Amino acid sequence: MADEDAADRASQEIKALLRRLDPKDSSHKDRIRRLNKFRNFVTGESGGGTPEFYDDDIPLLLLGSAAPTALLGDHADLFEDNANQIYGLLQACGTPSVEHDHMLKRSARHAMNLLKFLVCDFVEDGQGAGELNLFAQGFCSFPVDKYRYMSLDLHLIGDQRGGAKEDACSVMVLLLTKHMAEDGETPSPLAKEDLLASQQAHKAFDLWVQQHATKQQRDLIKANAEKRKEEIAKRDDTLGGGGDGLSNDEDDMDGSDKDEADGYDEDDALAGLKRRKKTAKKEMLEATQAGELEEINGPAMRWEDSQLYREQRARFAAHQRMQEGGEYHDTVRDSQEAAAEMAEREEEKSKLLRRDPLGLKDADFDLRMLETNQVDFLEQALLELQEELRKAEAGGEDDQALRAKKESLEMILDSIVGVAGADAHLANTGKSILPTNPNFDPILFLTLVHRRATYEELVSSMNRLSTDTQNQVKQLQDMVRENFALFLRCADGIDTFNEKTISQSGPGLVDRLNRLDALAESCAHQAKKSFKPLLDNANEVRKVQSALAVLRRVEAVLQAPYLMRQHVENGRFSAALKAYRRVQVIDESCNIEILIHVKNQAAECAREARRELEGRLAQEGITVSGLLDSIRDLGELLEFDIPNDPKEAEKVAGSRYRAASMKAVGTFVIGGTTINVREYPPALACLLLQAAHFTFLVNSTIEEADNTTQRIFEGESLSSQGKLDSDLKSGVGDDKKQPGGNNNQWKYDVLEARSLATIKAVEIVSKWFPRLLEVAIAAREDEKRRAARASARGTSGKEIQLTPFEVFLSSISPSVSKLIEHAAFCGLGSAPRGSGMEIKMTFGKKSPEKLRVLLKSPLPPSQSSRVGKELAAMVEVLGQSSITLNQLKPLPGEPTRGNIYTMSPLDEIRTLGEQSVMTIERRRCIYAFDICARGCSSRATGSGKFDADALLACLRTLSDELTRPELCASEVEKGCELVIRKCCDGLASYVRDRGDSSRLNAVAECADVLQDRMTDVVREIGYLTNNAEAVEEVMMEDIMGLEGAMFDEFLESIRSSATSCCRMGWLDQKTDLSKEISNDSPVIGFPPYLSASLLAIVRVRAQVEQTLGLKIRRSEGQSYQHIAMATVAEGVAEGICEQIQQRKMTLKVRQADRLANEMQFLLNTLRNYIQPESRSLLEQTRRMLCSKAGRGAGIQGDGPDGLAALEELERLGRVYVLCLGQ
Repeated sequence: MADEDAADRASQEIKALLRRLDPKDSSHKDRIRRLNKFRNFVTGESGGGTPEFYDDDIPLLLLGSAAPTALLGDHADLFEDNANQIYGLLQACGTPSVEHDHMLKRSARHAMNLLKFLVCDFVEDGQGAGELNLFAQGFCSFPVDKYRYMSLDLHLIGDQRGGAKEDACSVMVLLLTKHMAEDGETPSPLAKEDLLASQQAHKAFDLWVQQHATKQQRDLIKANAEKRKEEIAKRDDTLGGGGDGLSNDEDDMDGSDKDEADGYDEDDALAGLKRRKKTAKKEMLEATQAGELEEINGPAMRWEDSQLYREQRARFAAHQRMQEGGEYHDTVRDSQEAAAEMAEREEEKSKLLRRDPLGLKDADFDLRMLETNQVDFLEQALLELQEELRKAEAGGEDDQALRAKKESLEMILDSIVGVAGADAHLANTGKSILPTNPNFDPILFLTLVHRRATYEELVSSMNRLSTDTQNQVKQLQDMVRENFALFLRCADGIDTFNEKTISQSGPGLVDRLNRLDALAESCAHQAKKSFKPLLDNANEVRKVQSALAVLRRVEAVLQAPYLMRQHVENGRFSAALKAYRRVQVIDESCNIEILIHVKNQAAECAREARRELEGRLAQEGITVSGLLDSIRDLGELLEFDIPNDPKEAEKVAGSRYRAASMKAVGTFVIGGTTINVREYPPALACLLLQAAHFTFLVNSTIEEADNTTQRIFEGESLSSQGKLDSDLKSGVGDDKKQPGGNNNQWKYDVLEARSLATIKAVEIVSKWFPRLLEVAIAAREDEKRRAARASARGTSGKEIQLTPFEVFLSSISPSVSKLIEHAAFCGLGSAPRGSGMEIKMTFGKKSPEKLRVLLKSPLPPSQSSRVGKELAAMVEVLGQSSITLNQLKPLPGEPTRGNIYTMSPLDEIRTLGEQSVMTIERRRCIYAFDICARGCSSRATGSGKFDADALLACLRTLSDELTRPELCASEVEKGCELVIRKCCDGLASYVRDRGDSSRLNAVAECADVLQDRMTDVVREIGYLTNNAEAVEEVMMEDIMGLEGAMFDEFLESIRSSATSCCRMGWLDQKTDLSKEISNDSPVIGFPPYLSASLLAIVRVRAQVEQTLGLKIRRSEGQSYQHIAMATVAEGVAEGICEQIQQRKMTLKVRQADRLANEMQFLLNTLRNYIQPESRSLLEQTRRMLCSKAGRGAGIQGDGPDGLAALEELERLGRVYVLCLGQ
């Protein structure tokens, strides 16, 4: 089902293509688009895969409505719906142009390209090597007349408008090697004459075949051409040797006779006239076939070539044949009756020839079939005898009769082969089995026809044959006896009729001939009188045609000046040189005026082309490829010996199109430098001209920078000069500012002008230096070629010329150095102290002191960053160009005009550029870290933020922007340390006048940086420097120092606040000891001092957890929360013990017992947070209290409260214990 859908899709695509191929209903673009779309569809590029096609799709695609209806199948309805002709692909290949005679439409080229792809290049799935695809199979099976739709002659002749010579020749090779009959299997060879009509197309195809076809294809084309000629010769022989034209004439004549017999009566006058006309035509045809009359095509120029003379000759020949005994018929009816009688006799003769004369075979037997294939039947009979003999030998019998028959047949075949030779297509023995043939052989007759007949059958047949012969003779004798009187009467009548006819026709015939001769002479005289002007005109036409033919042969030479002028005006100098080469065939000794004029005009065009090319070499706006092409074309032009014109200077001086820089012919003035390009080779002259442009541009750039800064200092803004970028103009006013006033806008304008001047200098270097190098390399290659030619000619002793490398040393290198120094001065201003670098002041030396100071000052950070990128790009260009420049150095042994540096002239320039880039990037690092440090310090001082992300972003920006980070390692290290130190100082300033929460926030910031940010910062530092470990150590030391100081202050603060929560005010109250307190009185609540102490610990826990979470302190390996809680717990323990020690002497027994229980509870609760010293202090205080209360051996429970009091404390303090996280 999928295959059927794909095939239906293919049919739809074919119909869509055919609707667009008609030039009346579609435009050129529509046809091209549809052809390309169908090609994509066939190749599967449209996304649907390789399509499937029905068998009847191929004729429809290639021939359209010209395809046979039997081959169209289901597509026949397409032509019923369309009354007009539907173009196929072959018609699209040969669609003629409407506006151009003898040319094709432009879409014909694309159609031929698609046809060639389908039949030659397209490969089906599973297609083997050498097999034809489905398109080629159908294409090669068309009749010959279908290929005329392609108009192959127009495709081959000159490959003119719409023609596709290569594709058409490939298609022709396919047809001439693979053409088949309409059945698609039988080979049917073709010759190129079947496809091409003009001799010019034949020559073009033969030339293409010799250049592109393989030897096998050429041999096959030649063999098929021979076979085609043989087929045509055989067909002509079959038609009677008179050719197709004669046969067609006979057919037309017979058909006309038949129509005449059917449509008219015998007595009709019109019918008689037509019969006489047909009779005359038949007589002329018979005379032509007999060789008595020569066939002439075209209008008759003589009486002998006229139609009347030919009819007379034909009638005279017919009368002669009648007198000699031949048959002659005056009317068509007589001819038809004679032909019918002849056909009956031939049919009877054919029936008699095919029968067996012995009468042993039936009526269907045909002797002529055996006569045609004698050898085949003999071989078949021999094989049958061999088979019978083999069976007999297998049965154990030796049949001598069979062996004798076999030997007899072998002898007959041997004799035949001996007579016929080694003919591979032997079909006849040279003898006949037909009794009427003079070469009748009875032995061969009996062998082939009656090989299995018995002796009795042959004897009876011979008796019958003799009886039949005797009966025939007897019948003839009886017929003569019975009709003898009638025979005599007919003979007398015939003799009498002949005598009367001869006596009457003799004198009448002479009179008629005399009248005809007189008529012929009169016609000849009138013809000479009437046709003489025509003949004279014909002679004149032949002369004109002869002259035109001569002009056509030299058409390319005569058109050379016009073509050269057109090519020069359009800049196609290579084509102009090609046209000028044609003129070189005109010898100096030529005396033909038109050729001499052509040569002079071509020479004038060549001189004009030379001037144009020299002018192109002097242009600064032309591309490098255009310069190289001009150098090549000018070099080729100079190889021709162009004659000099003494008046060339006058012509150029008066020309309106003279170049502005041209001073004289071949002399140009650029920036004050005069160069005569005709004194140097083209490449070297181009290098000198371009170097002059470069030098002038460098000087102009420096002068422009000087003028710009001077005008800014005088009060004119940069935007008013039109040199400021559009994005910067909005912030700059156009009002003139006085440099001595309070407005400092002129300073910003000067700095911006410096940055713009640096960028412009870099642009000039990046554009012009590679341009000059390419021209110099071309000049160096030309120098090598000229040296090689001079060495080959033995003329190497001439004067040494200027070399491209010397041009670089003398003209280009100083300008480049000047431009680099200018870029360094504009970008840097002055060299850093202690760098050993020297920055020359390229302009502004005579400016006021205030302006000179500003020119020597460094650029601001933003402008310095922009300039640094440009200078880095410039240094990269210089580095690449320095390597290329070494190729221009003369090799050892080559003559030079002076000393050549061993070091490249760009090394010093590149060193200056490298130093400038290094200085700019170091300043970039300093500016970046300074800005980052100030920003981080501001955020730390104002909001207590340790902004390590800003430092990380700064490092990443520098990593992306710096081109030489290894040279800025010191600045990077110091900058990172500066940023961290500024952040630490800012945080210290932030918490100086604030409380514990600020200190804790500062500790949290430091902890975040140490734990999360420092890893990324150190990694980025490692990308920029190799000393990342040392930088990390310094930064960690600063951060950890700040963190330790802030956290220690926080701990000291919470420790002192926790001590104040431990006051025992109830011990200072005086109690009445006379009153006894009963044991069953209710116990008082949880002690307030314990409640306040535990709440202080809980508050610290919550505060640290909210700020720091569970972060681990890097220096101690414990969480900040645990360290803070431990510090508060120790403060509580020490405060309580100190309170008890102060009141130890005034404690009562019951107070001591109560405090002992409370100390035990506090020891159990804070055991995980206090140090061993604090635990020992609490334990000593508890024992002291126990001894004061009178407990034995310090065992808990011996007192008035006992164990119940401790349990009550644990119950009441349960909530505090839970808040502590236990």
